[in-house]
Amino acid sequence: MPLLLRKEFIAHVLPIVAVCCVLLSGCEPKKPAGPPEKVTIAIPMSLNPALVNIAEAKGFFREEGLDVTLQVHSSGKAALQSLLEGKTDLAAAADTPIMFAMMKGALLSVLVTINTSTRDEAIVAVKDRGIAAAADLKGVRVGVTLGTAGDYFLDSFLVLNTLSRQDVAIVDMKPDEMIEALLQGKVDAVSTWQPHIANLRRVLGERGIMLHSDSIYTETIDIISMRTLTRQRSEAIRRLLRALVKAEGFVAAKTLESQRIMAEFSGMDAELLAGIWNDFQYNLSLNQSLLVTLEDQACWAIKNGLVERGEQPNFFEALYIDGLKSVKPDAVRIIK
Repeated sequence: MPLLLRKEFIAHVLPIVAVCCVLLSGCEPKKPAGPPEKVTIAIPMSLNPALVNIAEAKGFFREEGLDVTLQVHSSGKAALQSLLEGKTDLAAAADTPIMFAMMKGALLSVLVTINTSTRDEAIVAVKDRGIAAAADLKGVRVGVTLGTAGDYFLDSFLVLNTLSRQDVAIVDMKPDEMIEALLQGKVDAVSTWQPHIANLRRVLGERGIMLHSDSIYTETIDIISMRTLTRQRSEAIRRLLRALVKAEGFVAAKTLESQRIMAEFSGMDAELLAGIWNDFQYNLSLNQSLLVTLEDQACWAIKNGLVERGEQPNFFEALYIDGLKSVKPDAVRIIK
């Protein structure tokens, strides 16, 4: 190409390229300006908060301008207690401890459900103590972490099998105390969640039996904050939710790496973890069913004298719908 024509070509094309670059860059999400905003999230030592763990491990929080610190607890109930004491900004917990906290007057906001499961909870019993079926639980000592999903599952399972809370001797204990309690004969069965169930079955071997039903309870794991946070740091919440959307996509696309991350976090054997991975649905949502669960559990807690009698809180007011609707509107399925 002659030099003159080449110059004319460059002069003509470069502005077009520049405009295209500007247009394309305008389509990309704007990177947050300034230093990352610090956020602390209390999570349980379980497989339930996987989207949070993966968002942290893969740098999705950092990409959204957040400097996240994970505060690990033995249960979602303990993680929620840290939130109530002002030691963390957010917490991941199951619906049951959320209900108990709100029944006691806590002004919580539920930002998003990050996981649902019908198989996370089960009862593990020792067969050589005369337990071969659900009916054999009558009169035995059952370890459970009171105020958790394991507590609610235990009651629901007993009712399904024509038993009641009064038919067993309940022993309150932390999840990480259960293996020793079973082995030493302090309890005959425990009601708990993964990965503790898998670890208990591994340790007990042929002596152990798992009692479970898929039909009685769909557990939700939710990200929660105090209600003041949704007013004061709404942009930080949107950034956090965008990071969790990325983590949701990562779990769907890269199952093996997601399992590796959670095996390292939980200390669980990779093969055991892979065997129960599909028991969990790591999807972001805010569903009407969450409200139904919270209301049903409030009735259960009142009926069994686990809380002081009084009016149920308005659980709908606890749902922070605007946040999830701004980043993934089709995940919000709430009837106002």
